[in-house]
Amino acid sequence: MRPVAMTINGADPTGQTGIAADLAVFRTHRLTTQCVVTAAAGPGELYALPTTVVGGQLSVALRQATPAAVKVGLVATAEIAGSIAAHVRAGDLRNVVVDPELEAGYGSHLGVVASLMRLLPLAAIVTPNIDEAAALVGFPVTNPSEMANAAAQLASLGARYVVVTGGRLGGDECVDAVWTPTGTRFLRAPRIDAPNTRGAGCMFSAMIAARLAQGRGVADAITIAKEQVTKALTAARAHAYANGQGPILPSQTDGAAGIPARGGADKVAVSSNGGAPGTSAEDGGSGNATGSAAPAQRSAPNETDDAEPAVVHAAMRDEHRHAESAA
Repeated sequence: MRPVAMTINGADPTGQTGIAADLAVFRTHRLTTQCVVTAAAGPGELYALPTTVVGGQLSVALRQATPAAVKVGLVATAEIAGSIAAHVRAGDLRNVVVDPELEAGYGSHLGVVASLMRLLPLAAIVTPNIDEAAALVGFPVTNPSEMANAAAQLASLGARYVVVTGGRLGGDECVDAVWTPTGTRFLRAPRIDAPNTRGAGCMFSAMIAARLAQGRGVADAITIAKEQVTKALTAARAHAYANGQGPILPSQTDGAAGIPARGGADKVAVSSNGGAPGTSAEDGGSGNATGSAAPAQRSAPNETDDAEPAVVHAAMRDEHRHAESAA
């Protein structure tokens, strides 16, 4: 029987982001899918569904099957967040990946920041970009050092893993700060100069959830998702769209059907600071890392596994001290 993955997200009429993008990722991983719609995007506006409707969708889906992992995107209101949180506490939803949707057009002004705070303590992984991380922690996030600090602060609220993605930073590389119970590391990949980037954040978090549903460890799921998105961005450069910008597609990844996408120019490197990477995740990182500025390890209801691969432990001693030099 195929594992079940659920997405709880908003509906984008273009099909390039949101719930449609999540389902596309899940299906390329050969997962049974479930979806719960929280809101629908219209011309310049977002229409949140009533909490009773969202809760009803959850009940219908859960009667069918219990998902092995859940991706949560746009929650729209605090009441919807509360309904989702109640199901997590009840044990109905596990391995919850929260990708906070805080776009200026229809995010912060709806009080979504406050609603997300109700979900963070229950999340296995939180994957904000630098703008979303700044909105959540209340200070600017503009470089790897600040990304590491933001990740640690979000982890202090209860999330077991935090990935602050740096695709919106400048430079030749895309650097992500990853907080884990044993410290912070950085994932690095070449920056892809391509106009077709819509849905990259949705794909990244959905791919993590897909790997968790397949039984992968959290650290492995994060690294593979980073590699797959890099491959998809590279492949998307060859596609042209009438309006100039288009989406990246999960079918443009080598590992979409459950096979790890590794090797070649798209290999993701693990480093212990914001400078040059040490060794790749594939080879076994050896940089020093720290958890000195990060909260102590906690138990979590959403964790797929209690142990990380040895490569991650090797890259995570005395990290935060070195991260401060990355600004």
